[in-house]
Amino acid sequence: MDIDRRLFLLGGTGVLLLAGCSTRPERTEVADWPTGPPEGPATISWWAGQVASKDGGDLRRRLIAAFQQEYPDIRVRIVSAPSDTDTNRTSLTTQIAAGSPTPDVYLGDVAWPGQFAKNKLATPVGSLVGEDFFDQFPEGLRQAASVDGTYYMFPLYIDESFFLYREDLLDKHGFQVPRSWEEVRETAAKLVDTGDVSYGFAFQGDVYEGLTCNVTEFVADAGGSLLDDELENATTTSSETRRAFEFMRSLVTSGASPRATLTYQEQDTNDAFSGGRAAFLRNWSYAWGIANGPDSAVRGKVGLAARPTFDGMDEHHSTIGGWGNYINPHTQQPAAALTFARWMSSETAQQLLTREGGVLPARSASLVSEDAKRQQRPTYDTAAGITLVPRPTSTAYYPKVSQGVYQNGNGILGGQRTVDGGTSAMASAIDLALRGAAL
Repeated sequence: MDIDRRLFLLGGTGVLLLAGCSTRPERTEVADWPTGPPEGPATISWWAGQVASKDGGDLRRRLIAAFQQEYPDIRVRIVSAPSDTDTNRTSLTTQIAAGSPTPDVYLGDVAWPGQFAKNKLATPVGSLVGEDFFDQFPEGLRQAASVDGTYYMFPLYIDESFFLYREDLLDKHGFQVPRSWEEVRETAAKLVDTGDVSYGFAFQGDVYEGLTCNVTEFVADAGGSLLDDELENATTTSSETRRAFEFMRSLVTSGASPRATLTYQEQDTNDAFSGGRAAFLRNWSYAWGIANGPDSAVRGKVGLAARPTFDGMDEHHSTIGGWGNYINPHTQQPAAALTFARWMSSETAQQLLTREGGVLPARSASLVSEDAKRQQRPTYDTAAGITLVPRPTSTAYYPKVSQGVYQNGNGILGGQRTVDGGTSAMASAIDLALRGAAL
């Protein structure tokens, strides 16, 4: 099921082992939690990966500084989360399930509420701030942040994928910006043949969540979906899914994409494109800032567009991405944790993201600063014409569903599985996961 873009808005690196895993603190009832700021000084830990700024940097400390202008008694200590989403999730689930009171607040993927709610790894927050608090966010994002009507996440930003291209190389060789995937494959191979780039089209094909995002998009481009509307059965043996995988495999076999795609995650593709080795890139909105950053070899030579689609199709798709703040149910600083997590979704924080962020703020367009319209940032303008498609994240079994997609999908890309064999194995793995048998 597609979610139209109009439902949304306009546009230390190591893992720190935290104390407290060995003993379970006494669990407090959420109904007893204070709903206002703490009385007196408090320190909380915030587990978070980098929040991209518009220049490709990190916005975390600027967000904390703005927060502490309003709440100087609350000190926030950053704990740098793993950059890989799957490793990040696994580390958190292990720690919180063991009863650790830290991190107090953690920045998590919009794909997590189903699993985290079922396993009591996140605090239900709607009753602490009032259900009308979430009315300030787009409908699709409210659905992602909640499970069975209960909210578990304070949205920070949404994200969607874009198509970046080398304007200078297209002009040099008299090529047009590709509007279909078939044109991308053809033009990418031609640009590799010129010797100007080593790679044509860079996308994320490693065995991880990023491949599931890419597969979700390509299947939507072909007119299909991974699961049925009820999220009860896999639909990966459909003709639409086969079309998507036949094309993705052809990117590698034709030379339009390098075989290294099978090991590429987001940073690898950014490095290839910003280093001048790739002609085209599929990545999230922050890639625009990196490609035009001071360390980029292609700065000022890059164009941006919605992802292409297949010949005969009209809509341009992106997976729904984004992150929000969750509160550890074992925190010993509930007042400070709630104050911080709620503030990060406030208009003040969202305006800071709009002015300085490399991502799209979570709040509805009418509540976001007008500054974005004056900054000539193409991600904001382009986003308005993109149809967002969800991963089936509302099921508590989503991590295993996704695993069934990216493990078999990577095998298809690499030629270890045929398209028919790989999509059949994918359907079996998904159906097994949806029954809870694969957990």
